[in-house]
Amino acid sequence: KLVMRAGETDKAVSFKDDALFTLIKRFVNETGYRGQIDIDFFEIDGNYYLSEVNPRFGGGYPHAYECGCDHMTLILNNLNGKKNAKNIGAYDDGVYMMKYNEIMVQRV
Repeated sequence: KLVMRAGETDKAVSFKDDALFTLIKRFVNETGYRGQIDIDFFEIDGNYYLSEVNPRFGGGYPHAYECGCDHMTLILNNLNGKKNAKNIGAYDDGVYMMKYNEIMVQRV
């Protein structure tokens, strides 16, 4: 996330970092989370710090989907009794997302 507004991801860029992948794997294994979660980390001077975890689709989900993370297929697999292969890092990096809000006022 590059910019947040009102708790939503407003601008983001995808990137890959093995240290972050390792931290995420460790966190998920130690906490036992399963299914869709939104995890926020901050990077300060090359170190990652966990900020929050939300058991839901986050505001950056459209970005993840456009980078190649098809969570709906993964969920359908689980509902149909199929186990998903581990695929951390299986997405496109260098993809930017920006959200725009528009306001229209019309007097009738």
